[in-house]
Amino acid sequence: MIKRFLVQALLITSVSFTAFAQNSNQLNSFKTSAYDGKRLLIATTKGYIEITAFAPDVIRVTYQTNPNETVKSFSTIAKPGSVRVQYINNNLVTVLKTSLLKVVVNKKDLSVSFIDLKNDTLSKAFNYLKTADSSAIGFHSDGKEAFYGGGSKAIELNKRGQILQNYNQAHWDYKFGQTDLNISIPFLISSRKYGIYMDNAAKSSFDVCKTDPNVLGYKVSSGPVSFFFVGGESVDKVVYNYTNLTGRQPLPPRWALGYISSRYGYKSEKEVTNIIDKTQAAGIPLDAVVFDLFWYKADTLMGNHNWYRDSFPDPQKMLHNYLNKGIKVITISETYITKKSENYKAALQQHLLTPDYITKPAPHIFKDFWASPAGLLDIFKPQAQQFYWNFYKARIKEGTVGWWMDLGEPESSSDSLRFAAGSDSKVHNVYALIWAKTAFDGYRKDFPASRILLLPRSGYAGMQRYSVFPWSGDIDRSFDGLKAQIPIITTMGLDGVGYMHMDAGGFTTGQTKLEGDPELYSRWLEFAAFCPVMRTHADATNYSPEPIFWDDSTRLRVTKYIKLRYQLLPYNYTLAYINTTTGRPLMLPLNYFDDNKQLSNINDEYLWGGHLLVAPVIVKGQTEKKVIFPKGEWIGFNNMNSYSDSADVVAPLDSLPLFVKAGSIITMTAPITNTNQYDGKSLILKYYMGTTSSTVKSQWFYDNGADANSLQKKQYDLVTFTSSGAGNEHHISIKPEHLINRQKKFKLEIPGERVRRVKFSNKTKYTVIGNEIYFSWNGQPLQIDIKTL
Repeated sequence: MIKRFLVQALLITSVSFTAFAQNSNQLNSFKTSAYDGKRLLIATTKGYIEITAFAPDVIRVTYQTNPNETVKSFSTIAKPGSVRVQYINNNLVTVLKTSLLKVVVNKKDLSVSFIDLKNDTLSKAFNYLKTADSSAIGFHSDGKEAFYGGGSKAIELNKRGQILQNYNQAHWDYKFGQTDLNISIPFLISSRKYGIYMDNAAKSSFDVCKTDPNVLGYKVSSGPVSFFFVGGESVDKVVYNYTNLTGRQPLPPRWALGYISSRYGYKSEKEVTNIIDKTQAAGIPLDAVVFDLFWYKADTLMGNHNWYRDSFPDPQKMLHNYLNKGIKVITISETYITKKSENYKAALQQHLLTPDYITKPAPHIFKDFWASPAGLLDIFKPQAQQFYWNFYKARIKEGTVGWWMDLGEPESSSDSLRFAAGSDSKVHNVYALIWAKTAFDGYRKDFPASRILLLPRSGYAGMQRYSVFPWSGDIDRSFDGLKAQIPIITTMGLDGVGYMHMDAGGFTTGQTKLEGDPELYSRWLEFAAFCPVMRTHADATNYSPEPIFWDDSTRLRVTKYIKLRYQLLPYNYTLAYINTTTGRPLMLPLNYFDDNKQLSNINDEYLWGGHLLVAPVIVKGQTEKKVIFPKGEWIGFNNMNSYSDSADVVAPLDSLPLFVKAGSIITMTAPITNTNQYDGKSLILKYYMGTTSSTVKSQWFYDNGADANSLQKKQYDLVTFTSSGAGNEHHISIKPEHLINRQKKFKLEIPGERVRRVKFSNKTKYTVIGNEIYFSWNGQPLQIDIKTL
């Protein structure tokens, strides 16, 4: 059924893109324009163009053939702001001018141009087309600009030259080269520092300058064309503006940044306890365990949401015992309900399963569904939402702390489905979004103080606001599978979803991968230590994804990087705070802050926050790697070598190429084995002095890691560190932005140097040992002057 539908989708959405090259607009000709102080309405002989300024550099444009034609936005939550606009109307054009943009409607061809303060035309929407079953629009491109985004795609970062389907779909055993995957987000960012966000959830597609190098084409299967032009003087500002429109991720529970163990699947309490105990005994940090479908017995019982008592006899006691060990439990859920499920009869009687236009009101049954014949919950029905939330609520009360939401594309689908919110072609993409919203809203109502962790496989624009930590699907366990992950995660970050991650180590067995490959496993976990979520997972039929089951050399190798992730918890948690407050991703493409065109399509390196560069080895047998650096000086995290431009870096199997922006202070903690052990009372400030003069700012954020309302209550610490200097003389200022705990103990460490002299601006007790300065801080502004040997 999936294959048949996708062929239809490809045929429907690939036609007519050549029409953008023609000079036509089906709204025909200009009639009148009127601006009421909030929106500009252009009336034509066959329709309307409505233009609204949401911000000085964020503009919504909607094309309508009749004034009553609307489309529900599932993604946009922002309302138009109070924007000062100058309205200009003459014989040739109608103009809305803000402090940052000019929006110019050409009365001859009805094109809409977006012009910046330098008088450069960034984009131009033109040739609106509408047929009985679709609508389309073209955007002028300069023929060279790169385009990023579009959701989860296992292809290169730069999407120029691609046809992208906006239709969520599952691909088992995928690897690099799979264009369309589980999460579609119709938002593209140009290297010219603007974005185009299409605000219609229906099945659609982008022609990213493939048919015509000067045209970005878009076609949607139903409803009007409605889009936002998202401006900004930097990529960072474009992402900020986009997440203003669609929402930002709440602060995560801090334990989500620890190591999470998962497999398909743990079959008993005894097995899980054994793995937890052995992992902790081996000194491997651990914070959570994910229970796959065996927690409710078997896949044939999908739709069950009660513990299988033969294997988990006392779930509440088990969960309590695990929490005492610092271990949280996440359980899986699916919205397919098999006929064998204990909940099938109730769902059927309450009309909670999705019908189609043939069987309505009877449910559509997926007879060939892999788990066994099943219906699909109509998640758009409030009664269905409450039906599932009641199950979730009961498990949360027992001690479950998060939900793994699988198969939400929906994996098995049909173009004949008729959800309460509309046909499959109209709402398929937002099925998982509404599912996540259901759980999120339930938490907020019944557990308002709790931070939320949802692990969905699918979603859509705006999903981040529902506290999601999605993963990239059922990936092939191979170096080609590994290769796909950097562009997927960085792309999703640009699309507002900061916590995209993967089944570390690879999930599927394929035909020849029944045994583990120590090299692949090591390289994958080295990389995963610097991802938004670190979660090992695999089909464990003939393979164990947990470090304790590998040979000693491999186990010690990956443990080193798990421990490093925990030591970097202060840095990583601050990245989470920045994501929550600005929308900036944790994992950034190399050109996020740098316009160098050589960085425009780097797919095997990335920035981890603003101060670290990670260059994982993703090629089998490779022990030396060419690393390309953004502007400025970079310092080897471990070897203290200075780098710039590019360099060939030695990378043996136990080494991850990792670099620090010169002048940065990396906040760290002493070694810990659980995130509960991090209390924010003491901190390591690792200062990477550069050889050239530079001023670098960094921040440190701390709260209790659990309260959903800590920001609103202002129950947190926020400190800014500014470093400057060159040679052997350096200056560090510590500025409290907000403090609830003023007394801190700091260890300032300067790798590769020895401290000759230190001076504090305030009376401070300190001790110098080699390259380390130990001192107490009372929360007052402080400057430290340092001279090294």
